[in-house]
Amino acid sequence: MDFLHAPFVRLPLSSIRSRMLMIALLPALLAEFGMVAYFTTQTLATAENALHARAFNAARHLADTLPYALISGDFPQVVALLKVEAENSELSFARITDPHGKQIASTGTPSHPASPNKYYGKGAEIRLPAADFSNDSLFGLTAIPVNNLLGRAEVEVSLDQIGMFKRDTLLHAALLMLAALVLTTALAWRLSNRLAGQLRHIGGVVERLACNDLTVRTHLPPRGEVGALATGVNDMAEALQAHHGELEKRIAEATADLAEKRNMAEQAHLAKSRFFASASHDLRQPMHALSLFVAALKARNQQPETQALIDDIEASTASMELQFNALLDISQLDAGTIEVNPVHFSLQKMLRDLDQQFRALAEEKGLRLRFRPCNFTLYSDPLLVERILVNLIANAIRYTDDGGVLVACRRRSRVVRLSVIDSGRGIPEDQHESVFHEFVQLHNPARDRSKGLGLGLAIVSRLGRLLGLRANLKSRPGHGSVFSIDVPNGDASLIAPPASAHHAPGLLPEDSLVLLVDDESAILRGMTELFDNWNILLVAVHNTDEAMQCLDKLGRIPDVIVSDYRLPDDTDGIEVITRLRKKYGAGIPAILVTGDTAPETVLRIKQAGISLQSKPLRPAKLRALLTHLIQQSRSAAVG
Repeated sequence: MDFLHAPFVRLPLSSIRSRMLMIALLPALLAEFGMVAYFTTQTLATAENALHARAFNAARHLADTLPYALISGDFPQVVALLKVEAENSELSFARITDPHGKQIASTGTPSHPASPNKYYGKGAEIRLPAADFSNDSLFGLTAIPVNNLLGRAEVEVSLDQIGMFKRDTLLHAALLMLAALVLTTALAWRLSNRLAGQLRHIGGVVERLACNDLTVRTHLPPRGEVGALATGVNDMAEALQAHHGELEKRIAEATADLAEKRNMAEQAHLAKSRFFASASHDLRQPMHALSLFVAALKARNQQPETQALIDDIEASTASMELQFNALLDISQLDAGTIEVNPVHFSLQKMLRDLDQQFRALAEEKGLRLRFRPCNFTLYSDPLLVERILVNLIANAIRYTDDGGVLVACRRRSRVVRLSVIDSGRGIPEDQHESVFHEFVQLHNPARDRSKGLGLGLAIVSRLGRLLGLRANLKSRPGHGSVFSIDVPNGDASLIAPPASAHHAPGLLPEDSLVLLVDDESAILRGMTELFDNWNILLVAVHNTDEAMQCLDKLGRIPDVIVSDYRLPDDTDGIEVITRLRKKYGAGIPAILVTGDTAPETVLRIKQAGISLQSKPLRPAKLRALLTHLIQQSRSAAVG
């Protein structure tokens, strides 16, 4: 007979409340479990206390019955009493010791030190009664023991008995609780079986609805709470089916709109990169020529009153160069042409170089620039880490009016946190993310170009992502800012030794011959003026054929080839260098100078393995590079 239809079950089983009443039997089961556990615990505690009391009473009984046997020296009697007590009290071990701990008598086997939890021990001191025995000839005492102490009785009882009792008791309790659990589980199972089936049916319908099967419906009678739930599911399915077409239409429209906006964003991004690359190339050409003319003018100037004017022109040129370099960094990062070369390097040496680089700039603004000692070794790309710090320090000096800038470091587990801390104007919290975007300058609403283009922090953010580092910012308006990055720790023993400089760069050898190929006449004139000041022979030409004619006429091979990248007649600097090397020697050092910041151009030059320098190229940097290449080439030829 079905249990749910038994005569004593008359509750309306279609009601969730009635089923909850049936499941309320569970608290009774918990109470039963609690009572069994409580009485079992009490029984075990009583048995354990009885065992302890037996050991205590045995020790106390021996202490009361042995004084006279010990006083009289009747050791056989001591042994006999000891064995009787051990047998009566079921002791596993017992012994009697004198006041000095020396064993007088024992019975049984003592507990092993490795099994202290299998035995329970108790001891009692054996003393003379309070009466005076000094004149009693029966005992013949010549000296009364100190404190009437005759010795000590020690007993041990085995815990095996209580262990067996515990196992039996726990077994009976477990069987009782198991029986109660089985009975209650069976009752709960039978009472909830029908409800669980109905809920599983509704759950299956909901699952099919989630799989976009909107035609499925429940088939339960609309009685009770479960019936109301089933009706609600059916209503929901009908509403979903009715609106399915409309939702699909809206999703399709939203997807198309999103795709269009994404395409527009990508096109705008590409247009921006192309615009920057083109504008950078067109502007770098006259800027490069200007820097050459300024350098030549500065070298030839003999009038002190015009020196300040030349210095101002040179400073303006340098400022524009910094802005162009920032645009170049963004273009290279967008193109993904910057490669990461992680090595182990010393942080302290890098900070000393940065101190020399920014000390004069900070003093010019009346700021205090400090670098805390950081004797750590890092593992990353030192050039890219240095570029991050250069942008952070320059940004801190630019937007700090008074106080100073602190560059600090701190070890944090497996990384070293590098922080640039300033006392500047601070950044509002709602602008912490936007300052890392291009062309964002919070404190330059007038777009003063002396304060840069707003690309420094954007470069920091992109370089950080390239290195797997995150730039962190903490700031409060009026209290300054803290920019930081976490760089992995390095191993000082793996730092590569500095390359030996057998031929350290010095002055350009006066017998050097440099070949310059450029289609801009202004640049050729500027370079000619510059090299005349350096007393170095320069062959300045517009194309490859003209270069070969001049070199053949001189009967010399150039020490270095310097070529522009973009040249007329659909040629480029890579082709020029390749032709010249093929005729005059494959080992001739070469430099490509370009104002083209297009990612594909930068990538092509790097793949060709030719040294790349961006316009405008500072004369001092050009001279140092030429010196290095010529000395390196001549050293290799001698070797």
